[in-house]
Amino acid sequence: MTRLPQPLSRVVSADTALAGWQQRLARETALTAVVRRCLPRLLADRVHVRTPPGADPLITTDAGAVAAIVRQRLPDIAAALQREGLNSSGLRVRVQVRIDPAITIKPLKNQLDRESLQPMGELARRLPHGPLRLALERFVRRVGR
Repeated sequence: MTRLPQPLSRVVSADTALAGWQQRLARETALTAVVRRCLPRLLADRVHVRTPPGADPLITTDAGAVAAIVRQRLPDIAAALQREGLNSSGLRVRVQVRIDPAITIKPLKNQLDRESLQPMGELARRLPHGPLRLALERFVRRVGR
């Protein structure tokens, strides 16, 4: 008897470890949304809230200047978290510098022109009849348009 596929949400909630991670993610998302509402729009995207297991919520930023502004607004942030009913005891701010991956440059497509296709056409004409000759002739015909 085959088992019917289950929704991913049911699989996640059935596993205790995955359910714990899902709850932690939901809590971090809620905390981050409240904290971001207390900050200027340009700084809000640079702030995240993490909740390490067994520790107080941790507000992480990617620059020291942003962390300084967040520290100045900690009383407002704590009050907003209290209004939302989220535990905000012992908020900490930490700078966590992220290094962006190197930008990959998309290689330019090597465009073939008629002049560069001539040697391939000549090779196709010199080959004996067979699948290689047919393939080369077809390639030259399609690319040479």
